[in-house]
Amino acid sequence: MQKDNKMIDNLIHHNGSHSPEQVLRDIAYALDKSAIVAITDQTGKIVYVNELFTKIAQYSVDELVGANHRIINSGYHPPKFFKDMWRTIGRGNKWRGEICNETKNGTKYWVDTTIIPFLNDKGNPYQYISIRYDITASKEAERMVRDLAYNDQLTNLPNRTSFRNLLFEEVEAAKKNGEKLALVHLNIDRFSYVNDSIGHEAGDYILSVVAKRLKKVLQEKHIIGRLSGDEFAFLLKNIRDAEHAEQLTNVVQQCLEEPIDVMGQTHILSLSLGIALYPVHATSSSELSMKAEKAISIVRAHGGGGYEMYQHGTASKTLERILLENELRKSVHLGQFHLDFQPKINLMTEELVGVEALVRWDHPDIGRIPPNKFIPVAEETKILLSLGEWVLRESCRQAREWQNSGYKPFRISVNMSAVQLEEPTILNTIKDIIDETDIATDWIEIELTESAFADREGMQDKIRKIRSLGITVSIDDFGTGYSTFSYIKELPADTLKIDMSFVRDIHENEDSRAIVKAIIMLAETVGLNIIAEGVEHEEQVTILKELGCCEGQGYYYSKPVSPSECEQFMKKSDVN
Repeated sequence: MQKDNKMIDNLIHHNGSHSPEQVLRDIAYALDKSAIVAITDQTGKIVYVNELFTKIAQYSVDELVGANHRIINSGYHPPKFFKDMWRTIGRGNKWRGEICNETKNGTKYWVDTTIIPFLNDKGNPYQYISIRYDITASKEAERMVRDLAYNDQLTNLPNRTSFRNLLFEEVEAAKKNGEKLALVHLNIDRFSYVNDSIGHEAGDYILSVVAKRLKKVLQEKHIIGRLSGDEFAFLLKNIRDAEHAEQLTNVVQQCLEEPIDVMGQTHILSLSLGIALYPVHATSSSELSMKAEKAISIVRAHGGGGYEMYQHGTASKTLERILLENELRKSVHLGQFHLDFQPKINLMTEELVGVEALVRWDHPDIGRIPPNKFIPVAEETKILLSLGEWVLRESCRQAREWQNSGYKPFRISVNMSAVQLEEPTILNTIKDIIDETDIATDWIEIELTESAFADREGMQDKIRKIRSLGITVSIDDFGTGYSTFSYIKELPADTLKIDMSFVRDIHENEDSRAIVKAIIMLAETVGLNIIAEGVEHEEQVTILKELGCCEGQGYYYSKPVSPSECEQFMKKSDVN
């Protein structure tokens, strides 16, 4: 209150041509026109409301004055929420939070609320002023992003991120309650042949049938998720023993292998299933998933069509995997990798604003090996630590070369895995590379997935320290993880990168357009720069600009190219 009074005194002092009363009236007028204002007495009875309050609540002044705020209580918040609020303001402290209220006709709306107690000479509150701002649109955008980020749109099952979170919660609950669980990973064998032979539309139909059958046979007492294209998983709760888990898995398999009629043809699916038990095989959710994947790899190695229970000591590596891992280790030391760079473009001016460094592996005998094949192996085996360090060093070296050539600073984005971020020495590694290459840090941007921000303790603090070096940070693949408005505004990040899965059909799919619009709205609210990846068509560019997206990246502008080709693009974009 002393700070507020000092602010008012200063304001009055610097407006000598106006009386103190006029200044206060101006402040009250501005507040009255921009915020929802109510005053209550010490008992909580409303004694004043402004016009905006009556407008949004759809109650008249006479209906509100004399009542208390229970008249707009939506029932959304538990009683403890309001008890804590009253405890805070009752002690003379300011309270702030987001409240879901209800209009006279039953429509819910959200307000960002600040309640300020006014104190008498004895320091006790004699009235409260609440100042509210309507954030319903932002909360709706949050809900849309959350729903779309958490649910698989084809099957309406929890997606990989959602299932992972649910699995973690169930394992933690099982620890407390002494329960047993069985995690089953499921793959449809040779599903790519279905898509190739009768089309993706038919393939999608089959996936939806699998989801419906899983829901029917397992019902609500178990948890089901779709992890990716033809991968599903389900968690069996209250399992007695391994035999019980196998019996239930067999029932599921028989149900899913019943014939499916698609486009006049009958299809019988072949399934591979891997089972891991809690707490017999693993005591954490991540380890349980890994054991279920190892079990399913044994089934697939034998041609699929069955289930396998995880066995301690199971060798999950196929010969191909062993060879790939060995070659990967050698190639890092032999320098068989190189970087390509994909431009990032300002959608309004079409100027180059940055590039993303992408690692490529050209093996002298095997040929080019795609990143989606070797990156997961590198990440799992921790080879990514040395490979990632090389990528950052090479990116900084290239940036320094471009800097010496006279190009204006622009961001070179380097992808960094959570595995790298978890390394205790990562900050020192980054500092050493910057010092070694003598690069200005405003040339460097680190791209991290959402999980690096949300799922690991201490990660956010480490990210803040990276930003303190002058390096910008981008949230990669945004929308594929779980995010809320309150979470996003706390992120230590500069840029939000909309995942290409939402951009790919934005010009054809209204749902994708709505998702992107919601994400942009959230980012703008908290002041994050926005870039869309996977831009391939002019129609996508037009829509993204209309929605307020700042930057784009994708084949419409350029595929990933070599440094020399990138320089030609830079010259054409006039960044030097």
